[in-house]
Amino acid sequence: MRHFSIMSLNERLKYAEMKARNSKALRPWYKKWWGILIITLAVIVFLFLAVASAYVANQVKNIIAGEYIEQPTEQDFQDYIKAVAGDGTNFYTGPSDAKVTIVEFADFSCPFCRESAAGLRNIAEEYKNEVKVVYRDYPLHDNSIDLALAARCAGEQEKFWEMHDQFYLYKAPTEATGAELRSLILGLAEEMKLDGSRFIKCFDDRRYITQIKKDYDDGELLQIDGTPTWFVNNYSITGSFPEERLRELIDGLLQ
Repeated sequence: MRHFSIMSLNERLKYAEMKARNSKALRPWYKKWWGILIITLAVIVFLFLAVASAYVANQVKNIIAGEYIEQPTEQDFQDYIKAVAGDGTNFYTGPSDAKVTIVEFADFSCPFCRESAAGLRNIAEEYKNEVKVVYRDYPLHDNSIDLALAARCAGEQEKFWEMHDQFYLYKAPTEATGAELRSLILGLAEEMKLDGSRFIKCFDDRRYITQIKKDYDDGELLQIDGTPTWFVNNYSITGSFPEERLRELIDGLLQ
């Protein structure tokens, strides 16, 4: 038979007093200050490693994805060049084989095109033996197509640039639409001494709507997002570009 030792009341009181005096020493390690510090540091290290791992994984994913981005092909480049050049039906100034070619996608109702028109015409005249300037339609306003048709119909009678200048520099009917616009356009044609019946038939038949659509479609392919957009030797410039800077660019290319 086993014998169990039973503490007396005095012994229990002494044990309780001893335990109370040494309560801090008897606490588990994770409740002591150094234990809490160790746990805190461990959590910080764990979080740091987790964030770093996620960052590295994301970077690796981006690198791998980048390897599969489709690169432009030679055909893409040729399509780009053709979209800039057009089908050869656009009006231009300067020599056909000029060292510098400026292709402008513009809208006769665009105020920014109007701001830059005078400077571009000055450059076309100043560099008329060295720079080719091509005008292409990118109609974005309600009356833009009618204005583009009028200019091309005037071009049938070798007065495209005169009508161009009327729209941009002098009497541009940019606010009119419909019958009012037609009346203003016919008035300009009369002032310019165009063959009236020939011009009216061309305009009313919308003879050049296919060519205007071709210009617009090429502009879409080139991802034009505003007018004017210029392509100087196939490099795009968007917005109203100062005449001085354009002249500097041309001088650099000619050199």
